[in-house]
Amino acid sequence: MPQSPPNRHTLNPPPAGPFGRATRLALLAVLTTLAPSVLAEEAIQERIEAQREAVESTEKERIAARESLAELQKRMAFLEEKASELDAERKDLETRQQTLDQREAELREGLAQRRAELEQRLQAAYPLTRGSVLQALLGDGDALQTDRDLHYLRALIRPVEQALQALEAQRAKLAENREAIAKTDRELGEAGKRLDRHHQDVGKNLTEQQRLLASLGEALNEQQQTLKNLLDRKRRLDREVAAAQKAAEAAEAAAKAEAEAQAKAQAQAERRRAEREQAEQAEKQAKQDRRPPPQKAPPTQVRDDGSIPIAGRIERRFGETLPQGRLRNEGTVFHVAGASTVRAVDAGRVAFAGTLKGWGQLVMLRHDGDFLSLYAHCRSLDVAKGDRVARGDRLCTSGIIDAGQEGLYVEVRRGSRPIDPGRWPAWRKVVDG
Repeated sequence: MPQSPPNRHTLNPPPAGPFGRATRLALLAVLTTLAPSVLAEEAIQERIEAQREAVESTEKERIAARESLAELQKRMAFLEEKASELDAERKDLETRQQTLDQREAELREGLAQRRAELEQRLQAAYPLTRGSVLQALLGDGDALQTDRDLHYLRALIRPVEQALQALEAQRAKLAENREAIAKTDRELGEAGKRLDRHHQDVGKNLTEQQRLLASLGEALNEQQQTLKNLLDRKRRLDREVAAAQKAAEAAEAAAKAEAEAQAKAQAQAERRRAEREQAEQAEKQAKQDRRPPPQKAPPTQVRDDGSIPIAGRIERRFGETLPQGRLRNEGTVFHVAGASTVRAVDAGRVAFAGTLKGWGQLVMLRHDGDFLSLYAHCRSLDVAKGDRVARGDRLCTSGIIDAGQEGLYVEVRRGSRPIDPGRWPAWRKVVDG
């Protein structure tokens, strides 16, 4: 990794020239503009997912309502078919009733004819009885003649009696049929009432189901419109983020050009300084060769065992709930006592190294595969923008994070969106491996 000037390790670096300061301020303004857009994009993405779930739930309810409506319509069709059958039975019953009425009228007419015939026969037999039948039986006339008269009288009356008996039997049968028809009519009436009640209940449920389906349709339309508005807004934010990223890349290119220009201007001075430092180093080495070896310095609070990204325990992982409430942690928080060396998780180029509001001193590395790693709340920085680093190179020292707690905040992004560090192969290799 290229060596940085010694004063880059301090908390207050010396002011740069006018052009360098203006470029850094422009880059900082672009990053400050980009950060709210990225956060807004993430919030809209969460609302889009929630709205999609609501649309899916309403669509399922709508499908269930349609199935229920179809069942009710089938039930209504069945009831209407049964009502048609009852109407047919009533018409058949009315036809049978008319037939019975006609048959009863015929029987009455026949009975009247038989009675008239009997009267005619009795009148014809009256001369034979010489008065009443009782006189013929109790009179003192000729017994043989009386027997002949009675025999003739019975011969006249018997057919009429038989006809009357047959008519009475038919009348009795007609009465039974009429009673059966009346009973059937009552049963059909009760069945019709039950069918009407059921028809009303099904009709009421059908109406309610139709209203529910219409309400679900309106709710679904509103939810789909809301989802469309959210998607349109997300597309606008995507364009804003893309424009901000483009501006950041332009600012980065300008800073790179500035650095190259400064490097050319300072090349000669660097060479002279290097020669001077080399001479001073040679003189110091000569003096040290004449002195006794110094004793080993006592250990400081800075620990460096080569751990990546830092020698400490994980305090809070990606996705865990923050103490502020319902917000989720979008990075990994390491707890470290005192300043400790922070190392690069993977090789990359320094995209940003400096102070950013809300992040403290921040180092941002750009890696292959569109991955970004951010190391925030640093105590001091060891790299500068544009430097290339390898896995394990020193970036900075840890500082102060939440509520005075010592440690380091690390965030991994794919593009502009924070992701679970476990999805980055380089992280799994050195941290979770």
